[in-house]
Amino acid sequence: MPFDPEHHDATSTRGGHVPHALHPDQPPVAATETGGPDTSPGDLERPHAYLYEAVEGFFLQTEGPKKVDFDVLLKRSFGLLDTSAERWPNLRAAVSELQRNAGDGVAYKVLFLGRHGQGWHNFAAAKYGHDAWEEHYTYQTTDGELTWGPDPELTDLGHEQARAVRRAWGREVDAGAPIDEMTWFVSPLTRTCQTFLDSWEGLYSCPEVWEDWREIYGSHTCDRRSPRTAIATRFPMMRIEEAMTEADELWRADERESDEHMQMRMRRAMDRVMANNYSTYISVTAHAAILRNLLPVLGHHPYPLATGEMIPVVVKATRLEKA
Repeated sequence: MPFDPEHHDATSTRGGHVPHALHPDQPPVAATETGGPDTSPGDLERPHAYLYEAVEGFFLQTEGPKKVDFDVLLKRSFGLLDTSAERWPNLRAAVSELQRNAGDGVAYKVLFLGRHGQGWHNFAAAKYGHDAWEEHYTYQTTDGELTWGPDPELTDLGHEQARAVRRAWGREVDAGAPIDEMTWFVSPLTRTCQTFLDSWEGLYSCPEVWEDWREIYGSHTCDRRSPRTAIATRFPMMRIEEAMTEADELWRADERESDEHMQMRMRRAMDRVMANNYSTYISVTAHAAILRNLLPVLGHHPYPLATGEMIPVVVKATRLEKA
């Protein structure tokens, strides 16, 4: 259903139309249900305090391009190459050995990077198609029937996608998955908070909400977050970082964040994780575009995440000498 400006009532509340400048995503990633093309923006931001490298030999996703459906990976321990009954104890032992043998300034983390389930903005983008969405609808909040901004919620399908991850974790916990050693981080947007609660129900403790994990921001209404007090009221089980402001001071209607800036945020977030000595096993519930930019920071090949999908990555972090 393409947008037809000649037949659109600019004053209609049903149409939800407001004037806007175009800031389309190139390529479209954030609102797509598929996660966009199997391409990388490249490594655009020099290392800050640590150099990161993805370690092969543990998960299928690190071995090559995306080729296995996520439904299959859910049944295969999220892609663990070891399919034995001792697969998770074996992973723990192997990572512990890496830690013991690491030189000065080197440490390892195992990241579980999850994209939120389908949100109403994803549903609307699919309804109107990429061109109409990027040229018009993404700058609106509603078409009079659907509401996708600001800060949209999950659809029923989005909740079910997250619950499928929870069912898989339930099976893997029984096999020794390292939930007892996990630290959880969450983007402050509603769709990620809802996804986190569905994906980790009954398993988590004290998730931390950091602004840096949020989606690409600016211009598109779906990426404008709720006020801090609203997040705290709705999700009291989450610990919001002190630095987060009450209003969303990062989102601006007249500009869109760049890949370079997202990679700066991801290096800052990862360096913060390393500097504060968080646990070896880390869960991050975030978004398509920001995770697309985290992967090159980690030295990982492109791996687009559809809504509700997750990728595990074993990461080697080497502290850099100060200049």
